[in-house]
Amino acid sequence: MISSRALRPILIGLSCLSVVVVAVPTASATQPVNPYGALGAQPVDWQVCGQAPVTYCADINAPMDWYDLSKGTISIHITKVASTGGAARRGILLVDPGGPGSDGSALAANTAKTEPDLLNAYDIVGFAPRGVAPSTTLDCGIDWSEYTPVADERDRSAATTAQQLADARLVGQSCGAAPLAPYITTDQTIRDMDLIRAVLGAPKVNYLGFSYGTWLGAWYAAAFKSRADRFVLDSNMDWRRTIKDDYVDAWAQGFNRRFEVQFLPWLARHDDLYGFGTTTDEVQASWDALRVAVAGQGRASSLDVLQAQALYNSNGWPQWAGVLKTLRADPSQATKLLPAVRVPTGKAASGAYWAVTCADTPWSHDPSYWVAEGDQLGAAYPLVGAESTEEPCAFYPYTSQHPVLPGADNLPAMLMVQDEYDPATPIEGALEAAQESHQAMVFVRDGGNHIAYDTGNACVDAHVNDYLLNGGAPTSAVCEAMPLPLDDRVYS
Repeated sequence: MISSRALRPILIGLSCLSVVVVAVPTASATQPVNPYGALGAQPVDWQVCGQAPVTYCADINAPMDWYDLSKGTISIHITKVASTGGAARRGILLVDPGGPGSDGSALAANTAKTEPDLLNAYDIVGFAPRGVAPSTTLDCGIDWSEYTPVADERDRSAATTAQQLADARLVGQSCGAAPLAPYITTDQTIRDMDLIRAVLGAPKVNYLGFSYGTWLGAWYAAAFKSRADRFVLDSNMDWRRTIKDDYVDAWAQGFNRRFEVQFLPWLARHDDLYGFGTTTDEVQASWDALRVAVAGQGRASSLDVLQAQALYNSNGWPQWAGVLKTLRADPSQATKLLPAVRVPTGKAASGAYWAVTCADTPWSHDPSYWVAEGDQLGAAYPLVGAESTEEPCAFYPYTSQHPVLPGADNLPAMLMVQDEYDPATPIEGALEAAQESHQAMVFVRDGGNHIAYDTGNACVDAHVNDYLLNGGAPTSAVCEAMPLPLDDRVYS
C-alpha cells in the first residue's frame, strides 16, 4: 500500500513538475504538412458509418514496411467526427484506447458524444492500428485445440511449468510465423499516425491515449516532437523501460496491490451482503478457502484471472462479489461460472497484441528464466505472479530494429493522468517517467481504476479539458477519487 508518508514526496514532486514544464515547441514555418509525397496526398473516400454523432470512415494506404517501401502497402482504417466549432476548430484530436491490439475506430464517436466541448474544438479521429481489424489484420493462425489451460498456475510442479511453456510456445511461434508479424510494431504504427496527420492536412497532432496508448503516444511525441501539440496520456506505462518490465513485473505488483488494498477491504465493509468477514484478514482467509474449493473443481487459475480482470474497474465489483458468494455456497458451480481461460491475465488472443508486445523491446528466450520468473513473482504477488511463466514472447522471433527511446531530451511537454492504485499500469512507473522527463501529472489520490479521464471524475475531466481546450503549459494537480460502489465515501 502507498502510505500517506510515502505519498507526501510524490505530491511534492508533482507540485515541482508543474513548475519545470515548458511550452510545446511549434513546428517550423517551413516544415511541410505532407512530407510523404503521393502517400500523403492520397484521396480519402469518406463514408458515413455512424449516427449520433455522425461518423465518417475511410481506409488509407500505408507502407507495409516504412523502411522498405518496395514491400507494398497495407490498409489503415480511420474514423472521424467533424468538429462542430466552425471557425473555432483548432485541429485534429487523435484518440487511442490502448491495447496493443485494440481497435480504436469507435473511440472517436464515443469521445465526441461524452465530451462535446472537445468536439467543438477538434475533428476527433480514431483508427484501427496496423494488424488490427478492420485495418489489415495479423492472424496468428493459432490452433487453439492444441492449447491446454493450466488448472492452477500457482502449482509450481514440473508438469505445470511444462504446460505453461508449451502453451507459450504455441502462441509465440504461431504469431511469429505470420507474414505480417515483422511489421507490426509501435515504431511502424507511429509512422502510420503521422501519415494520418498528413493525409488529413493537419500541421500537428493533438492526442488522447489510454494505457498502451500512452506508450504509443510517447513514442510518437519523441519521434515527431515538432508535430506533437497537446498530448494527454492516461494510465501510463513506463516508456523508459521495457514492455517486459511493464507487462510482467509491474503488472503482477499492480493487480496484487489493488486486490489487497482496495478489493478485500471493500468486501469486508459489505459483509452484510456477501458474508466474507468484517475485517480484511477474515475476507482474505475466506477468499483463500474459496480458492482451495474451486481448485478442487479445476478452476483455480480461472478464479485468479477473473478476479484480476474485475480489478480493472470497480463498477463491476458488486456483480463479481455476487459470483464469489455463490461459489462459496456451492463450489461445484465453478465449472459453469468460471470458464477455463487463457493467460496471461487480460492479454488478448490478438496477433497484433503479441507482435507489438514481443517486438518493441527485447525479451529473454531462455525457458528456465520464465520458470524462475513465475516462481519469484508468484511468491511475491500471488494473485497473478505465477502466470508469468506462460510468456509467448519467450518464443517470438523478432525484435524491432528501430526502437524509440522517449525521455527528457526528446519529449515535448505533455499531461499525464494516473490513478494511485491502477492495477494494470501501476503508479511507480508513471511517476518515474514523469519525473525523469519533466512531465505534469493529474494524480488521482485513492483512485484504483484503470483509466481516469471521462469516467465520471469531474476534477480529472476539468483539468484534462482545460489543457486540451485552452492550452498553456501542462500543470500538475491532485484529484480525489470517487467512492467505490456501495460506499458512502472514499476510504483511504
